[in-house]
Amino acid sequence: MIPVSSYIDPAALEHEMELLFRKGWQFVAMTDELANDQDFVCVDLPGTAIVVQNFAGSLRAFRNVCPHRLNLIQTEERGNRSLICRYHGWAFDGEGRPRTLPPRQGFAESRDDERVCLQRFPVEVCGRFVFVSMESAPPPLTDYLGDFVPVLEQLSRAMGALTDIDTIHHAANWKLLAENVLECYHCGYVHPETFVKGLGIGKKSIVDVRLDRGHSSSHFPKSPTARDALKARAVAHLADREFAHESFFHVHIFPNLFISSTEGTAFYVGHAIPVSAHETNLRTRFFAPGVELDERTQARQDLMNKQGATLGKYVINEDRAILETVQRGMASANRPPLLGADEVRIEAFAAAYEAAMAG
Repeated sequence: MIPVSSYIDPAALEHEMELLFRKGWQFVAMTDELANDQDFVCVDLPGTAIVVQNFAGSLRAFRNVCPHRLNLIQTEERGNRSLICRYHGWAFDGEGRPRTLPPRQGFAESRDDERVCLQRFPVEVCGRFVFVSMESAPPPLTDYLGDFVPVLEQLSRAMGALTDIDTIHHAANWKLLAENVLECYHCGYVHPETFVKGLGIGKKSIVDVRLDRGHSSSHFPKSPTARDALKARAVAHLADREFAHESFFHVHIFPNLFISSTEGTAFYVGHAIPVSAHETNLRTRFFAPGVELDERTQARQDLMNKQGATLGKYVINEDRAILETVQRGMASANRPPLLGADEVRIEAFAAAYEAAMAG
């Protein structure tokens, strides 16, 4: 198991940044957010600010720091603007080179001098999932994802439009968020109305567990509920959806990306971004199913999308309240936590984490 100190010690987070987050590939965004020229998404990790931006259809990633006076260039989580520093007007192209150096600047360096260029990071895409590596020559993304390449590709096809995006702050270590979503043993206690009565999820053990390279997936089987007949009528217009299953399907891409499908009628992508040893920003994205609809059924689906995002955030905040008390408990713990037989995905996460931290 992961030592308790790794959840509370700032030095442990520094080691994670060096050995885990600056190695391999890190999820940063969905292609939906970077579809247009000059669209950008920023991800701030402790010690590394990243911006991914669309340059005439090509995705490029850079350290989001102007080399002149070290100002952040893009200052919002996402948006659409040229890569121009707001301090002295340095503007950068898709190679990270300054397009022009404003007059009266007194710099003799050429545009190709690395001292005036942004540090560039490799970018690769799997389906609609955008990844960045802080290594200069990382292995191919397909090698990193392994058996989960076709899973991400299938989910990308099954998901429709992005319907809601948000950031929810947690006063808890990022690993607690990861471990929480890898089991549903807690669902009957934390989500009795939302998951158990509402969705019929949480009464049965997980099935179809898949483990590979720290990544994992499983189905959380559905039990009958009193709302099944009503729900069947509500989703009748989705009968031809590509990804239909009577379960809650969950995927974890190591270390901090979570993807779920509720019977193929709604999709969620969560990204746990460490802020400090005891703080995490969870970026939430909700997607409609990828089904063509007419005007009448689209109106029904729009309402379902809104209700689904509201329910999803309610569940996240139910978890958040518990995880924040777990974080406080960690500070008083004198021994590691226990694992049950149904928590095999947490065990796999811990093994991958320990291997990464061992170098």
